Amino acid sequence: MRTLARLKFAGLVATILCAAAAAQAPGTGAISGVISDPSNRVVALASVLVVSNATHVSRSVTTTADGVFRVPLLRPGAYTVTVDVPGFAVNTSRDIEVTVGETTSLNVALKVAGDVASVQVEADAEMLQLESSTLGRAVDQTAIQALPLSNRNYTQILSLSPGVLVTLPNPAELGRGTQNVTSNGAKTTANNMQFNGVDANNMSSTSAANDGNVVGTPIPTPDAIQEFKVQTANYDASYGHGSGANVDLVSKSGTNKFHASVWEFVRNNIFNANDFFLKNEGQPRPTLKQNVFGAAFGGPIVKDKTFFFVAYQGLFSSNGLGGKTTTFLPLLTADRSAATLGAQFCPAGHAGNPGYQTAAGGTQVACDGSNINPVALAILNAKLANGQFVIPSPQITLATNPTQLPTGQSTFAPPASYQENQFSINIDQVLSAKNTFAARFFYSRAPTVKGFSPSAATVPGWGTNELDRNTAFVLSDTHIA
Repeated sequence: MRTLARLKFAGLVATILCAAAAAQAPGTGAISGVISDPSNRVVALASVLVVSNATHVSRSVTTTADGVFRVPLLRPGAYTVTVDVPGFAVNTSRDIEVTVGETTSLNVALKVAGDVASVQVEADAEMLQLESSTLGRAVDQTAIQALPLSNRNYTQILSLSPGVLVTLPNPAELGRGTQNVTSNGAKTTANNMQFNGVDANNMSSTSAANDGNVVGTPIPTPDAIQEFKVQTANYDASYGHGSGANVDLVSKSGTNKFHASVWEFVRNNIFNANDFFLKNEGQPRPTLKQNVFGAAFGGPIVKDKTFFFVAYQGLFSSNGLGGKTTTFLPLLTADRSAATLGAQFCPAGHAGNPGYQTAAGGTQVACDGSNINPVALAILNAKLANGQFVIPSPQITLATNPTQLPTGQSTFAPPASYQENQFSINIDQVLSAKNTFAARFFYSRAPTVKGFSPSAATVPGWGTNELDRNTAFVLSDTHIA
């Protein structure tokens, strides 16, 4: 039994080591494959050099006795893989794409040096995922920037991955419009959001969007995102705690070439139709204006060694649809004296209905208004700074039963304002052939002024101020033994 127990322990350790070798740290990818000769036999101790097309950062490994090589912890992007074995032609595979959370499979068949001097392979097709059974899909920067996003929010296209559902984005919603994910029937609180390899969840509800007083995940501008991947099943233990979707977001890094971009997106009232219900009640078209602008710049500080990428985006929105509300009001007029209110709401004021009582019960209003509380009278006559009554007169009169208090209905859409200023700063440093350092900083500040209190207010003038701030700071040191 002792021997069997030791064998089980050795097997467990081997399994853990194999899993660790096959696992991929969040925010990175890998390249793996088998090197073989013209007779399809594996080649041991073959030299494999992997070079980033963007930064020229290189990593070299040798194949095992089984002819297998693996280069882990690579930043997403395009790479050139060169295999050099004495007696064989040098094989160069270009534009091998590395995707976040995936291991790209690259099997190389060498040719004898006497036949050809070298072999050039162009990877013009999408590489197959042969190293893992993880279900998921990566979305690169081309798709992120090309797809229409009303709020420039990448969470609105998370549903491109199979098995993933998000609520329908509402262009009239105030704010960034962050969407929570439902994966394969799991709850939105079962997901795991990661920003450059670290946990970026709303800690209150383990989701992407704001929840109460807790802000959600960082939402960088699409121009600062390299790619993101949504894994829905079979991902390894390095990807956190959730049973739903794992969303792995990677921001851009600088390269050996300087790149810059400037953008501005505008929405304005002149492009919008009136809301159906507002138009039906004779109300004007509400304000719906949004301006998103920014710039990004990246490049080398020291060529092949130190790189930077910075981005800024501002979002300014004035929105009347995002805070629209409908409420029922008594048929108040501009004359709110005690005598007028008494004559309007006492039973005698409703001919043919002597049995009429107030809707809430209690003491009946006297027909001369003498028993109306002075405090209530002051509230009914209170006005806002713009001269409007705090409790306004209804916009339309509703048809009611003659024995009931006649009421009216009003729909209000006072413009709420939302602003966001966000900054991204990324630094990458190559310390040695086996050691790289990266720093990622993201900060956003978003004040919001709403026309209504989120608790109970249904008439204008009782708004709220809110300030959301989101800070993410990531330091990573990657060392290959």
